[in-house]
Amino acid sequence: MMTRFKNMNCVVLAALCCLLGVALWTNRGAGDSGHDLFLRNDFTFGRVVYQNFGGFYRGFGFGRWSVDFPSADSNVIRALRATTSLKINEPQSVELTDPELFDIPFLYILEVGSLQFSPEEVDALREYLLRGGFLLVDDFHGSRQWAVWESQIKRVFPGRDIEEIPADHPILHCYYDFDTYPLVPGIAALWNMNHYERDGALYGHRLRGIFDDGGRLMVLMNWNADLGDGWEHAADPGYPREFSVTAYRLAVNYAIYAMTH
Repeated sequence: MMTRFKNMNCVVLAALCCLLGVALWTNRGAGDSGHDLFLRNDFTFGRVVYQNFGGFYRGFGFGRWSVDFPSADSNVIRALRATTSLKINEPQSVELTDPELFDIPFLYILEVGSLQFSPEEVDALREYLLRGGFLLVDDFHGSRQWAVWESQIKRVFPGRDIEEIPADHPILHCYYDFDTYPLVPGIAALWNMNHYERDGALYGHRLRGIFDDGGRLMVLMNWNADLGDGWEHAADPGYPREFSVTAYRLAVNYAIYAMTH
């Protein structure tokens, strides 16, 4: 179903990742040293730390933000190192209001079906994305969780539409070639002899996003899917290998797209 994409233009783009990935960092201001710039690695997988609805959880091991953490993050980094020529830092967790946010070109947030951004987080995320950042949203399921997430991302971009990502979009073809957006179910769904959680089967797995004024995909949403489980459970004999392979291949495409657009 999936074969490596052989378009030479995209290979050239992948080779330029190391040069283009510094764009966010250089936008931070005139106080940064050009010498330090070239000592830095390019790609950091940043796990977004957020406060759950009601304010009960924060910190490692307690909030919904930390589901699959840190094993999923470490596994996907190993896959990226094995597959691409990107110079990759260790993954890290980061709050949206942390000044370090603008050193991280790729953010991952999951379990967003109950979060509420603070006003400060809304402003920081908007600035981050408009300055070239990329946000991957994962592991949220069904109409109720979609409605919560939609309400929060609309606070960040009230004037921008959430669009379906077409099958011919470059993010599905910039390294591995996908004819359609493939399903990566969570392990909880599989335990229940299903591919979807909550009422997700009514809508199917959907790839949606928000674009900037230049057509760059800023926010990518995996709804009714769970790439994090595919990364975390790659060595679990109870989780089908085909789904983990797909999850890793999507991660490679997403990372390359984020670093070249």
